[in-house]
Amino acid sequence: MTLTPTTPMAPGAHKFPQVTGIRWFNVAILVLTPLIAVYGLAFVPLVTKTTVFACGYYLFSMLGKITAGYHRLWSHRSYNACLPLQIFLMLGGISSVQGSCYFWARAHRSHHRWTDTEKDPYDSSRGLFWTHLGWIIFKTKLRSGPVDSSDLGTDPLVQWTHYNYFPLAAVFGYALPALIPALWNDLWGGFCFSGALRLTIAHHCTFAINSLAHYLGSTPYDDRLSPRDHLLSAILTMGEGYHNFHHQFPMDYRNAYLWYQYDPTKWFIAVCKLLGLASNLRVFPSNEIAKGALTMQLRHLKKVQDSIIWPREVEQLPIVTWDNFQEESKLRPLILVCVVLSRRRLPMDFCRCRVLFTTFQHSWTSIQVERRA
Repeated sequence: MTLTPTTPMAPGAHKFPQVTGIRWFNVAILVLTPLIAVYGLAFVPLVTKTTVFACGYYLFSMLGKITAGYHRLWSHRSYNACLPLQIFLMLGGISSVQGSCYFWARAHRSHHRWTDTEKDPYDSSRGLFWTHLGWIIFKTKLRSGPVDSSDLGTDPLVQWTHYNYFPLAAVFGYALPALIPALWNDLWGGFCFSGALRLTIAHHCTFAINSLAHYLGSTPYDDRLSPRDHLLSAILTMGEGYHNFHHQFPMDYRNAYLWYQYDPTKWFIAVCKLLGLASNLRVFPSNEIAKGALTMQLRHLKKVQDSIIWPREVEQLPIVTWDNFQEESKLRPLILVCVVLSRRRLPMDFCRCRVLFTTFQHSWTSIQVERRA
């Protein structure tokens, strides 16, 4: 199948789409979950064990969903994982209650294939609200652009979890994080904190990649599209905030190319390789990455160059005859700064000299003076 590229439109070019309905199930999840979390913060005592477990389970959800699992493994195939690691990451992704891996990875591939166009499921030019929540809670006539997802369709783990997503999401998204703290008599704390509060934070940190990461930050590798790099986005999403690099080099297992940039997920994947759990970590050649960075630096320098007023080239200076030059010198004092004789062969008895002079009013001028020998 041949995919015809769609020209990206400028930010703001696409209006908020016409709403044809509400996805009430999604609305219920995104409204009731934070309300339960707020209730817990207000009325349920915070137990240390539950807090530690909630933080650990949050990392489990984020690694499985937006970072190492749904995203870098299944959406981009940036590395290979053994079956135990695949199961671990798949269950972590399901625990974030944001759809099956099959649904999520297809939508994300469409986002990369059709970035900033009408076929992008979370098109950034439709505004922050659309990219953060609108595309999830509203029904429209928009359809995501086609992508190749044949590998997802033949992956047994992806397909099994896709068809059993709802019971799995209920268990790993709500039941398990509530029942484990019940072992130390904190069922309500588990339900409110490791369940609802964890999900609320995980949801909106994930959504930030579609919204903030396309508005906040710099474009060190390419500025034709909206993805941007920013430390805040990286902190919120465990390293996914270097979005400009990621969109330019999507199959790289790293989201942060430089060693000092915050990307715990690339370190997690690297450790898994050391343990024999991951292999074939894909990276773009450093030379190609340097090309992108240099191109942007040159483009920036070109803008600076164009903003500076430069003197005209010598060949573009006006020519004044020697007689006119003498007349001009009678009207105002002139200071000769330099004289350069032309090396060109001149006809007859003419020679040409170029003169840079100024008046006492500090008005600099450059001319060419034609003098009869």
